[in-house]
Order: sequence, then C-alpha cells, then structure tokens
Amino acid sequence: MTGTECCRAAMTIMGAGADSSEYYAQFALGALNQLIANSLREINAERVQQGESAFSVPPRMEALEDELPAPEWLARECLPYGLAALLCADDDKAKFNWAADEYAERLLLHCPAQFTAVQEMV
Repeated sequence: MTGTECCRAAMTIMGAGADSSEYYAQFALGALNQLIANSLREINAERVQQGESAFSVPPRMEALEDELPAPEWLARECLPYGLAALLCADDDKAKFNWAADEYAERLLLHCPAQFTAVQEMV
C-alpha cells in the first residue's frame, strides 16, 4: 500500500470531501512518518519473527507515492485510522477520539504481546 492509498482511505474514514482532502493531503506525509515511528515496536516484532533484522531507527517515507515501510496488516488495517485521527485532531475532537480508538484497538489485535504496568507487591 502506498502513502497515497493510505491517505485516500483516511479521507474516506474522515468523510472528507474533495476540497478538504486537498487541504489534509499536505499534512499526510509527516503524519504517516510519525505513525511509522510510533509503530516501530510492531514493525520490528514482525521483522524479527520473519527472520529479518530489526530497524534501529524508524524508516521514513520521502513521498506519498512510496510504499509504506510497514507490514501489510498494519498498512491496511491500522494506519488509515491513525492517519485520520492525526489529520482531524484540531478540527473534530469526536472524530479524532473515534479514529484514535479504532487505530489502537486494531493495533492490539495484531500485537504479539501486550504490556502491563509493573505493580509493587507489599
């Protein structure tokens, strides 16, 4: 999936029209790079599981036409919701909260492990 395809999916999730899609598209590359950096743990977990070396730094996209440097499940199922959340954060808090929750829930479905806080025993 390319960044452009992810951006289109995010616009659909947001219900953005043609005019607003052009406005949001200018912020999509930076937001996708932020999401990729935030998802480095999940990306590396899959790479290691497949016998590939983990990234020491998050991969970056140079243009929206580039392929997303993420597993297919992350690119198709999670990143469009994360991108929609980041793009509408300042405009629509309810939509931001919904899209961010969808992103987090979908990410948890694929996580190889879930982390819990350490509690001190008395």
